[in-house]
Amino acid sequence: MAENAPGNSRNDGGSLDNIKDYLKRAQAACESGDAVLGMYLYMAAFEEATTEGGRPGEDALSGLKEAWVLACTQKERSLAEYIFERLEPYLSADEITLCAEALHSLAMDKLEEFGFSRDDLEDMAQIIQDDIEGNTDLIAASAGVPEPPELPHLTYANAAGYEDAIHAMNALGIGMDEDADFKKLREMLNHLHGMSTTPALDTILFRSDAREDANRFMMATLGELDMPTIHMRMEENYQGMPLLCVSAHAIDIPTGEGLRNVFKDGGVLVLEDLDCWLAPSTEMAEEGGSFFMMSLTRGAREAVALVRAAVESPDVYVMATASDVSAIDGFFLDMLEPMTMIQIELPTATERAQIWEDIAREHPSVRGIDRTDLVRLSARLPRADMYAAAREAIEEAYKTGLMLRRYQPVTRDNLFDKLAAYQALDSAEYAELEDEVIRDFRRDLSHIDDILREG
Repeated sequence: MAENAPGNSRNDGGSLDNIKDYLKRAQAACESGDAVLGMYLYMAAFEEATTEGGRPGEDALSGLKEAWVLACTQKERSLAEYIFERLEPYLSADEITLCAEALHSLAMDKLEEFGFSRDDLEDMAQIIQDDIEGNTDLIAASAGVPEPPELPHLTYANAAGYEDAIHAMNALGIGMDEDADFKKLREMLNHLHGMSTTPALDTILFRSDAREDANRFMMATLGELDMPTIHMRMEENYQGMPLLCVSAHAIDIPTGEGLRNVFKDGGVLVLEDLDCWLAPSTEMAEEGGSFFMMSLTRGAREAVALVRAAVESPDVYVMATASDVSAIDGFFLDMLEPMTMIQIELPTATERAQIWEDIAREHPSVRGIDRTDLVRLSARLPRADMYAAAREAIEEAYKTGLMLRRYQPVTRDNLFDKLAAYQALDSAEYAELEDEVIRDFRRDLSHIDDILREG
């Protein structure tokens, strides 16, 4: 077909006939009073004009500006953010400032719906701004103060109690960089398969009944990879609404670029506690089309786009943690496929011994307690609970030493009492711990009687 044949003319990427049709229908919808339909048709015209990545024509740009006005008029803040994002490359500095002010006003209007007065909101914004400026001054004034020492770098070498999980990750090639035999194997496979690098891994889901155990092992895995990392987690704001929090490690995000291109040199994307995430509640999410993306806020769109780009990139590791896999919304599961699950079971006897060795290595006051008893009586406890019980016993012994003005080691009955608080009441371990505590208490009483008789 000839390039300039009727019905096939292009406008730097979109069909002129389709664009004109969308614009005509948009104008008609607005004239008939259906502003929302008109807004979407104006947006469709612009999307058509950029189908193949070309620069949109003036008609399509004018239509998108009309959509912007309609979105602001209808107080459709999410759509206004989306339209502004699409318009921004074609606006002047003054126009960008005006649009930003309009978005700020829409955000204030939305908060007013929850009962906040605009004056109170403006005052709050000013207070936050003053705090930021004050903190900046404080940081400049304290430049000479030494930074606190960094915590030990968590890797597979010092993450006690994860022997089975580490073996599972080694099978995927993670944690094997220092293994000479593995390096030779990888070089051989690359040569025989004609590959320059190892194929990208699936998304890795760390699952454990105790989500603290899964998250700690995830951190050890990040230590092994030692790459720029972005963390995402879902929290609640003070109104109980879901809030996606994003933090970055060893990644510089240029001002104004948001989350775009942050993984251009590779890295790791971590989705923490994925079973606690709330998926977008819209039927359009199933379609995954542009209209679904339009319905999200700008930040949410960037987050979804980043996850999808990370999953598709061979240079990015994507990891997630969860406790209840059945509670993960299918929207996220579909986005993260293909996926490999690393099951982190409760620690075995060998792994519990490693944990108690780690605790004793860090805290000398625990070394006097028989480790065999500790391994047996901490059965069926998550790793996090074992560390928590030990920390409580150590802190109690420390406080006792302050009162007695002398060193007080951690005692059997003290540590057993703390362990019992984490064991199930109907477990054999709880019954034995309770008996041991009572036995130690009676032994202490007999010593008191001996002392009294001597006196």
